Amino acid sequence: HAVASILRPISNTTADALSQIPYPRVAAVVVEYPKSAFREPEHGHGPVNGFGQLHPRSQGIRTLGTLYVSSLFPHREPDEDKVMLLNFIGGARDPELFGGIENLSEGQLVEIAHRDAVRTLLKPEVSHTLPRVLGVKIWPRAIPQMDIGHNDRLTTARNGLQQAGVQGLFLAGNYVSGISVGRCIEYGEDVARDVNSFLSSLRPI
Repeated sequence: HAVASILRPISNTTADALSQIPYPRVAAVVVEYPKSAFREPEHGHGPVNGFGQLHPRSQGIRTLGTLYVSSLFPHREPDEDKVMLLNFIGGARDPELFGGIENLSEGQLVEIAHRDAVRTLLKPEVSHTLPRVLGVKIWPRAIPQMDIGHNDRLTTARNGLQQAGVQGLFLAGNYVSGISVGRCIEYGEDVARDVNSFLSSLRPI
């Protein structure tokens, strides 16, 4: 969405196409629990040992997903007896299913994350004990949605640049490649090769 405003002076067609990409609101809620609060998982490798978890809407859980920060990044959580979690709440269907997060306070977002953690990770007896809150960040326009027609929007945006006579400008980012870090890196390498080919084709001055 930021690129749309940057490119509008160059091409209204490109800016209009990019402005049509929806970005739902998402909240990032970082909390800390004692390890003793977690149920022992069936795999037997200890609680929250891994990358994290995603929650299909069919489960009726509002939290989109949870990253096990203290497992992913060694020493991010300095206390070995504590666990740090990063919860994401919101998304494209949250307004339809739960009423949206726009008017929720930080405290309410923490309560939602905690309630879902009790359902998925925590022991029932800690349901009334809220975690230590390390941070709450709300992104009004967070994750680009690649819904039906997305490729057509990108084609229109690129054609708009061509029609404006722009050369050597390449669209890149998670709204083009996909939102995962790995895919962004891979696509960045692809674009770097395209840039190199373009520069190599220019005649030296």
